[in-house]
Amino acid sequence: MATARETRRIAWAIFWRAGHTGIVLGFVSGFIFGFVINFVGTIAGVDRQLLYQMSAWGGGILGLVASFLAFNYFLAWSIGRPIGGKTLSLSV
Repeated sequence: MATARETRRIAWAIFWRAGHTGIVLGFVSGFIFGFVINFVGTIAGVDRQLLYQMSAWGGGILGLVASFLAFNYFLAWSIGRPIGGKTLSLSV
């Protein structure tokens, strides 16, 4: 069994890539979602307060989904690749 000290480099490689990508994707997806909802809602005459709530909740949920997908991508990317002399393997 590997210790935390031995796996720290692999964990850090996955964490910082997924973290930075998740932040950027969360920001971009939230911005796009908020823009589209507010644009369409304003044209349709929806109450501004309701639009703000829909934008906040929808953008937040979309940001979490984008962050999870980024983490999943980088986890799959790191399996079988040598990182700091160690290789993450998937045993089925």
